[in-house]
Amino acid sequence: MKTHGSRIARWIATALGAAAAIQELGARLYYRRTEPPVPRFAEDERTAWTPAWREALAPFEWLAASTRARTPAGAPRGVGEPVLLVPGFLMTSHYLAPLARWLGELGYAARAADVGWNADCFDVVANALLADVRATQQRTGRRVHLVGHSLGGALARAAAVRAPDAIASVATLGAPVRGLRLHPGLRAVAAVVRAGIHRRRDVPEACATFACPCDTVRALAAEPPPRVPLLTLATRDDGVADWRYALDPLATRTATVRGSHTGLVFNPAVYEALARHLADARARAAA
Repeated sequence: MKTHGSRIARWIATALGAAAAIQELGARLYYRRTEPPVPRFAEDERTAWTPAWREALAPFEWLAASTRARTPAGAPRGVGEPVLLVPGFLMTSHYLAPLARWLGELGYAARAADVGWNADCFDVVANALLADVRATQQRTGRRVHLVGHSLGGALARAAAVRAPDAIASVATLGAPVRGLRLHPGLRAVAAVVRAGIHRRRDVPEACATFACPCDTVRALAAEPPPRVPLLTLATRDDGVADWRYALDPLATRTATVRGSHTGLVFNPAVYEALARHLADARARAAA
């Protein structure tokens, strides 16, 4: 029985290894044969053959990050500025807790934005985010910093265009700010979500795509406001989307890190970049 179990385990390991190797080969061919984004904003949605197996490493990245000192030595500290964290597609606030805790240790008043599930019409989610931003600004008397992961980053960037007077800075982590180039599995899930939105709401046919004429998508396609510093971060190991579409050429700063798409929210390199970004935004505001 033990020998039979070991044989099955070896078969499973071999199959998983082969699947990962096939995905890696597919990703290399995809990036070799497709041009980098030419227009700043692409309305169409296309398939990106990304190595999705790498997302299985996210729990190990979380474990590794949790065993290290979360605050880098010499990292610039905050002075109580409000920071709202915007979750990614089909996500709620729970997985953002490590990032909120780290920002709190760094001196910021950080919490997840009150937007519920990020699986609705883009305008519905973005309007909920803007309502939270306005309420936070009124309560604290300060403009609000936004940090958005994945689709949450795209909505945060759009919010800054719609309400630059209320937003101090925006940081996007693996956000599709230039177009939707997604793994085929995620494209299938997005299609199911869109069908549900159309059943619940009277929305345009292109709702929840970048071809939608809604305020949020039009704001995402617009240039970022000059007074709102924008940091766009991407990972070259992204298993969910084409990482090249997560870097905005009009951003104040862009950078790439290593790690999974999901793991960006507890990636030490991302934390260091956020610390510098938030401190720079405060310095720019003071100047």
